[in-house]
Amino acid sequence: MNRPAIAFAPTAIPGALLAASYRADLLETGFQRLGPDQRRAVQAELCELGLYAARIDGAFGPETEAALVQGADYLVWSSRGAMRVDLGTPRGVAVYLRGLALGQVAA
Repeated sequence: MNRPAIAFAPTAIPGALLAASYRADLLETGFQRLGPDQRRAVQAELCELGLYAARIDGAFGPETEAALVQGADYLVWSSRGAMRVDLGTPRGVAVYLRGLALGQVAA
């Protein structure tokens, strides 16, 4: 990936946009349904965006979960609500993760 990383302080995001509406079980299930290379690509994308600092290993853990939620929050916030990220349904999670894996979701 040759685009510049966008770093931001997650605490600077006004309010917890998705904190109350996302489902950790759906995030984990959706992440596990990706192939190993796709899981690592998601983590690499989150790392490049400054959201994920743990090892890029394709494993779902608290760091991956937090980075996924922060990335979704930032996408909604930075688009001033024009972009919607649905982390409350299997389809919404799958679309978000697929976009990250393909490098199509730029936070």
